[in-house]
Amino acid sequence: MSRFSLRRLVASTAVLATAVGLTLVGPAAASADDAHPSSNSIDTSNLTITKSVVGDGTAAAGGKATFRTTIAATNTPVRSIEAITDHHPAGFEYVHGSAKVNAFHLIGGQKTESVSPTVNVNDRTVTVHGVWPVDTIGSKTVTLEVSYLVPDDAAVGTYLETSSDVDVAFFNTLQTVSGAWVQIREKNLGENVTSGSAGAGLGSSDGEGGSGSAALSDPASFIGDVISRVLQNGS
Repeated sequence: MSRFSLRRLVASTAVLATAVGLTLVGPAAASADDAHPSSNSIDTSNLTITKSVVGDGTAAAGGKATFRTTIAATNTPVRSIEAITDHHPAGFEYVHGSAKVNAFHLIGGQKTESVSPTVNVNDRTVTVHGVWPVDTIGSKTVTLEVSYLVPDDAAVGTYLETSSDVDVAFFNTLQTVSGAWVQIREKNLGENVTSGSAGAGLGSSDGEGGSGSAALSDPASFIGDVISRVLQNGS
């Protein structure tokens, strides 16, 4: 590689380093669709149950998507949540260890903790069980977040629906909230760089097999490593 080409490549990498907070973190722009909202809520008795796609409502093909279910009380009496089932689109794969519940505990108050869900691949569900109070006093709510790997061949531009079932103690039926959609998009520049093949030395570092990367957790070291490789290859 000529010195001139090498300088241009290093300069381009430096530009990437300057913009890492924007380019690597921010997803590619995606237009909203009123017919496919990324969040939806239902009211049942004195509860409001909301299902949403975390972030801007999009997920990259081959990347990750995180879905959230929140149960909040609007009035008395106190309710007890016994199970939440997250329904995911076909082809999505549960990210091991990603299920987390934020709920009230007698010791520790409102806090987030990892949970061990029941994963049913055939039914495309992830279910967590517990005894979690929901109450207006103390703003006691219950929130479940679950992450999935999006198929590499997911069609860009399509909308995929997600839903949740909530089992409330003493309710005769499950409470179902649907109508939350995730739009599949192409990977942005940062995702393309950081989720490359292991052979290129730029593979995933999130430990879950997804598209997380060292570029997000330690951008300075990541860019420095890229520059070092460029210099070594060009020498």
